[in-house]
Amino acid sequence: MTRSAVGRSGPLLAWLCAVALGACFGGSAAPPAPSGPPISDEEALQFAARAEGFYRSLQGVPLAALITFEDPERLQYFPTPTAYADYYSALATSARQNTLRDGEARSVKIREFRFDGPDQAVVDYVVTGKHERELRFWDIDLDRHDIWRRVDGVWVIVPDKL
Repeated sequence: MTRSAVGRSGPLLAWLCAVALGACFGGSAAPPAPSGPPISDEEALQFAARAEGFYRSLQGVPLAALITFEDPERLQYFPTPTAYADYYSALATSARQNTLRDGEARSVKIREFRFDGPDQAVVDYVVTGKHERELRFWDIDLDRHDIWRRVDGVWVIVPDKL
């Protein structure tokens, strides 16, 4: 269950809902208890604000441009410069392959995020842009997901290896 769906009730409500749904639909007697201590509402809000800041920084800029890559603000969302380069390369390649006009994201929106533990979250988001051919007037959506981990108390994106 996503954090947005759970609201401010916390992980306990999500666990109780999972138990109820399992009982209603013939699932096992009870799902396994959540592993590790649950994340607090304050920590979840801090994570959401940090993630929103990163994805907002991708809007309205050419994703496959050197000037966008060299923006030092984005580097703070990654554990190392190499991790940032891996992530950015995959994102710029995806924008190019999917023929986004000028490689630009008109909007970047978080669809959902969920916590896989106290120190890991998964963010599903969509990058929307215009098709590079003007006669194809519809938008292109790139569905993506990122894994975030808390390292030394700071949430950072840990990209897949290329």
